[in-house]
Amino acid sequence: MGFLDFIFPRRCLGCGKNGKYFCSSCIKKIKPLEPQIYSGIDAIDGLFCIFPYQGIIRKAILKLKYNFVSDLAKEFNDLVVRLLKLSILDLSDCLTLIPIPLHWHRKNWRGFNQVEIFGKRLAQRLKINFSPDLLVRVRATKPQAKLKGKQAKQKRKENVKNAFRINSKYQILNTKYLLFDDVWTTGATMKECARVLKNAGAKKVFGLTLTRKIARRKKF
Repeated sequence: MGFLDFIFPRRCLGCGKNGKYFCSSCIKKIKPLEPQIYSGIDAIDGLFCIFPYQGIIRKAILKLKYNFVSDLAKEFNDLVVRLLKLSILDLSDCLTLIPIPLHWHRKNWRGFNQVEIFGKRLAQRLKINFSPDLLVRVRATKPQAKLKGKQAKQKRKENVKNAFRINSKYQILNTKYLLFDDVWTTGATMKECARVLKNAGAKKVFGLTLTRKIARRKKF
């Protein structure tokens, strides 16, 4: 245990127990989504999501995004790798994982891109290539989570339109890519990135997210 752990002790995001962000008891309660593949989503050839966006997993993502708890990343990543089941994705061909990039200003302000941190370790786990700078976010956009209401889907789509480009040092020649992000809500950001890759010559573009927001059933 380091010095900072005495000042700011790690507490389980589920039950509050000291020691870790994910205690053994709460880990047992985490239920990954059943293996699934969503296909035919605009420019995305297939999408795989690991967890529902709820409970302790949701708390972990929010802490990483907005509270800058960077030491949480490793523990969370270890958990994801342990529970990851991607048998339905065909990763036998040459594939490159690309984390959804932050704008440089936001990355400097936050100090890190949690999606990039996760993406690197996942690429190692899946034994595929990793290119964190292949896609570049060329303009700052509003946080998608703040775009709500009846027209949220359209607003999110317009918010990220033409916000990405291919890094000039790369050539996209009939290859396959795996886009990676933390949360799938409407998918506007990932769809836009997939469109850019396809327009540049990508053969196939798949999507992988840590979580997927599950629509609540309406009460009648």
